[in-house]
Amino acid sequence: MFTRGLVFFALLLSTPALAETELSDQATGAVYVLGDAADGKVTLTSKADGGNDAYVLSQDTCYAENPIYGVGAWQAVDGGWRIMVQGTKVLSFEGAAPLKNPACVPQ
Repeated sequence: MFTRGLVFFALLLSTPALAETELSDQATGAVYVLGDAADGKVTLTSKADGGNDAYVLSQDTCYAENPIYGVGAWQAVDGGWRIMVQGTKVLSFEGAAPLKNPACVPQ
């Protein structure tokens, strides 16, 4: 029994943790956590207020869905990417966009 416990513990230690990336909004400095992309979608969640201030970004449609704001769009821009809701920029980040779609740019 003791040997099984050691084997389980060693296996647990060797399992890699899921990587999440922290990003700061360029306007407010608020910290968001970007999850791993899966099935063409990725989550972006506020570190301070996760449940209410969260987005699901979709690669195929360029949508950024939020439980409060509804559906917006994520867009790749020079030097970064942003989320727009009803024509207003609500978040913006430096670096590469989390998903790849050449159609997800300002229209």
